[in-house]
Amino acid sequence: MKPVVGLLVGSCLIGHIATGQTIDTVYSSAYLKKSTSFAWFHYGGDLLRMPGGQAPYSGGSIPFSSKVIPRLTIGGVHFWGHADMYVTFPLPLAIGKSHAAFNDGSYKEGVETGLRIYPRALAPNRLTPYVGICFKRQAYGHQEKDTPFGKGYPEFDRFMAPLQAGVTYSTNRFHLTAGVYYQRNRNVTYSYSPTASGPLSFNPVTVNIGLVRYIDTDKSMARPEGVQQANIKAHILRKHKKESSWYAGIGPSVGMQMSKSSYFKAKYPYFYDDMTGGIMPDVTFGYYASKPDLNLGVSYRTMGTHLEAYGTDIRLRRHSFMLEGYKFLFNYLGFVPYIGPTLAVESLSATVTEAGQQRRYSQIKPGIGIIAGWDIRVTRTGTSLLRTNLRYTPGLKLQIGDESIKFDHLEFNFIQYVHFIGRNKLYKSYSR
Repeated sequence: MKPVVGLLVGSCLIGHIATGQTIDTVYSSAYLKKSTSFAWFHYGGDLLRMPGGQAPYSGGSIPFSSKVIPRLTIGGVHFWGHADMYVTFPLPLAIGKSHAAFNDGSYKEGVETGLRIYPRALAPNRLTPYVGICFKRQAYGHQEKDTPFGKGYPEFDRFMAPLQAGVTYSTNRFHLTAGVYYQRNRNVTYSYSPTASGPLSFNPVTVNIGLVRYIDTDKSMARPEGVQQANIKAHILRKHKKESSWYAGIGPSVGMQMSKSSYFKAKYPYFYDDMTGGIMPDVTFGYYASKPDLNLGVSYRTMGTHLEAYGTDIRLRRHSFMLEGYKFLFNYLGFVPYIGPTLAVESLSATVTEAGQQRRYSQIKPGIGIIAGWDIRVTRTGTSLLRTNLRYTPGLKLQIGDESIKFDHLEFNFIQYVHFIGRNKLYKSYSR
C-alpha cells in the first residue's frame, strides 16, 4: 500500500485523487518494464517479385513472366524481438508483361500472414537473420485470343505456405528486411478451356524487400509516472466497480478456404480449383467480465466471392451473426491467449448466371464453431487494446440438390482494435 497525495506529474491523464487515500500497488515497475518491451507495433510496405513459370494453352505450353507488386504491411514484433507476426496487403498494381498469345489474364497473390523467427533478437544497428513461414493465396488465369468459349476465364487459386529466410537491419525507428520465399509444391493443373487442361508450374523462389516503421506505444508505462498512472487507474476502476466493461471492436479478417466444393466438381469443373474467400469486415460488441476474466459478445462478418469463366457467372455470399464466449487462459507479460465456443446464424447464398438464365440458391442455418486467439493486454486498466482471433465453423455448406458449396473457412483477424466503452470518460472525470 502507498499513500496518494492527489498529485500526478506532467501531462498525465489523472490529476486528482483525494488527499489521504491509499491505493494498492497492483503493477510494479519491474513488471511494466518487462511487459511493455514484450511487443511493439510496426507499419510500412514492401516490394514482392512473384516468380514466373509455364502455363498450358491450346498450342502446348508457354512461359509467363514474373511480376513485381507493392504491398502494405502491418504487424507486431513479440517476445522481446524474437518473433515478427505480420500481415501484408497487396496493392492493385503489378509491374510485368503479359504474353502476346493471351487476350486477358491475371497472376496475383493475396493477403499474406506470416511469422518470422529471429534466433538473435532484433536490436538497433544490428543485422539479424531470420527464418519463417507464411500463408497466402496464389492465383493464376488466362484467356487465349480468338477463343469461342464465352466471357471470362477460370483461375487456379490456392493457399500456400512457403518457407522464408532473410535478414533485417534495424535502426532506432525502422526495420529494413530482404528475404526469399521457397514454395515446394509448384506443379498443378489448369483448365484452359471448358473441356481441356494441362500442367501449370511456378518457379519456386520469390524475393522481397521491405521497410517498416516500428513504434513501442506502451514504453512510457514503465516510467515512474506511468507505473503510478496504472495503479491509480486500477484504484479508480475498483472504486467505481468498473473493472468489467462493455467493448466494441473492428478489424479486417481473412477467410481461408479449408475444403473444396462438390457442386463445382460436378457442374463446373473449371471452377473446382478457384478459391472462395477473401477479406471481410469483422465487427464485434460484447461484455468483458473482469473477475472470471472472460468475454461474452456478438460479431458480424460478411464475405463474397465472384467466379466468372466461359460465359458462366457465379456469385457467393455469406452473412454471419455470431454469439461467442471465450475464457482468457493466462497473462504472460501482456500476452493473453483465449479460447471458447461460438454459435452462429449463417445466411448462405449462390447466384448462378448461365446462357442468360439466372438461378439463386440460399439457406439460413445454424453453425457451431470455435474461436481462439490472444489479446495484447499489459494491464487491465486500458481504454483500448489490440486483439488477434481465429474462428472456424466446421461443416458449414450450402446444399444444392445432391451437391454442396463449402463455406467452412478458417477466419483470421490479425489486428482488431477493441475499445472499452466508458473508461476514458471515467478517467477524465479525475483530470484537473
